[in-house]
Parts: sequence; structure tokens; C-alpha cells
Amino acid sequence: MKKLSILFVFAALVLSMNSSAQTSKEILDKVSAKAKNWKTIVSDFSSTLKDPKANVNQKQEGNIKIKGQKYNLNLSQYIVISDGTTVWSYDKKNNSCTIDNLVDVKDGAFDPSEMFTIWEKDFKHEMKNVNASADGVPSYEIHLYPINPKNKPYHTIIMYIDKAKLEATKIVVKTRENAEISYKVKNFKPNTDCPDTEFKFNAAKYPGVEIIDNRI
Repeated sequence: MKKLSILFVFAALVLSMNSSAQTSKEILDKVSAKAKNWKTIVSDFSSTLKDPKANVNQKQEGNIKIKGQKYNLNLSQYIVISDGTTVWSYDKKNNSCTIDNLVDVKDGAFDPSEMFTIWEKDFKHEMKNVNASADGVPSYEIHLYPINPKNKPYHTIIMYIDKAKLEATKIVVKTRENAEISYKVKNFKPNTDCPDTEFKFNAAKYPGVEIIDNRI
């Protein structure tokens, strides 16, 4: 489930925009166009994992920083950092860091650098409800379906977009194992200064850290 959190947490970072469009294509086209103008993204969020099969109902807080293809994801137990080529996964509890090539851990899913344009090539989508409600907020409900579902660990991503602000207030990921991961954006700050040092793991900050290098 940690990998699912890493892969989908970036779906919660959808922008605000001025538009009266009410079809999924019009809205997502505008999301993609504006996102391409961002240099960086910084956001705090909360997430909830519900897995009835495993009897899990877990909540956590997180922070994400994105700069092009680079990202720094800080969760309650893990920190996951990528410079666009390498991924460092730090386990806070065990004080250990696993290093992988990004290409080896994507597993057919998407990463933060693709989040705001992924639906252009990998998803079908539809406006499911123009009068939905997300935690009491009048919203558009858009469903995303992967074109090749057998290659994905999920079958549906549900986006709730605030009708007044036209920004995502809630994202729900439905996994192939009948688990559900929900994300709620607490704040969103595009074009925040993020030095490149934020996107490489610095072992000196974690005395005694165990390094597990899986790269060939």
C-alpha cells in the first residue's frame, strides 16, 4: 500500500482555474494547459486508506514538492525522493533507505511529473455527476479509467472538483484489490522556491541510516 500512496498522492494536487466548462474533456484540458506553466508545486494533504480485506482504516498527513520530473514526498512513516532518474525511499521507523532506478519501480503506473497530463494518453474519462458533493462542497465528479487496466494496480480514479473554485477538493483511488485511498488537499502553492537539493537524499541528515541499493 505504500507504493499506491506514492503513486496516487500526486492526484490530489489539481489547480484552480476560471472556466464555465462542464465536460470532463474541457476541464482536464484546462488543467493540463495551466499545469505546464508551473515551475514547482508544494502542497500539504491528508489521506485515508480503507482496506476491508486487510481490516485497515489508516489516516495520515503528508507534504509533496514537485519540480518538473523531480519530487519529494513526506508521509508519516516514509520519505520518498526522486531526481527524475533515481528514487530514494526512506523508512523513518527503521532508519533505512532503499535506492532504485525510477524506471524499475514505476510498474506501469504514473509519477508526479505526469500527474497533470496523464489522462491525455493513459485514461478514458467521463463527467459522472455535475451536481455532486464532496464533504459538503458542490462539485463536479469526474471518473478516470486506465486504458490498459491489467497493467495498473487500480481501476478507477474519482476526482471531485469544486464547482465554484474549479479545483480538486477530493480524490478517491479504487484499487484492484477493493481497497480505497482518499486524498484531501489542505493547501496548494505553485511556483514556490524549491532548490534541487530537495530532490536528492542526504544520508548525512540521518545518522546510522542503512542504505539498500537495488540499482544494477
